[in-house]
Amino acid sequence: MLNGVTEPQHLTGAKGAGFTQPMRRLRTDMASVRTEGTDGTSPDNDAVLLALGVHLGLAEKRDETSGLGEPGEYAPVDNAGGEFSGAAGHLVEFSSVQLIETDFRHSCGPGKQREEAVGHVVNRTSSGGGDIRCETPLTKHASAAAREAVRLSCHW
Repeated sequence: MLNGVTEPQHLTGAKGAGFTQPMRRLRTDMASVRTEGTDGTSPDNDAVLLALGVHLGLAEKRDETSGLGEPGEYAPVDNAGGEFSGAAGHLVEFSSVQLIETDFRHSCGPGKQREEAVGHVVNRTSSGGGDIRCETPLTKHASAAAREAVRLSCHW
């Protein structure tokens, strides 16, 4: 999903040229774990996130972290950055994330004291970004985020 984009910036191809337009945040999906019956939070949030991270292939069962965002964090808005020497035209920079939103059922606790936790997770698996020259048509392999960035910012 597209979570940040700049307005188009005209670059002349000069050496050392780069983006000066600020990235505009488009989404505010905060990472969260809501567990039913516990006023929305649980001491087992880390276990729930680790189980989800393992399920998604981002972590191993013995890992200490899930590879997902911490509850309360917003997805990062990644600037592609760098210089665009030789790039001439109207360029747009964008940031994207892979958003996860799912319900869960998780067993936690030792032995006979195991309890079922049921709830809802909002998180992300990765972030990225890129730049697009507005004058150049996107290829058929362009991401949905790149297509949305063109639609929102390449207007004239």
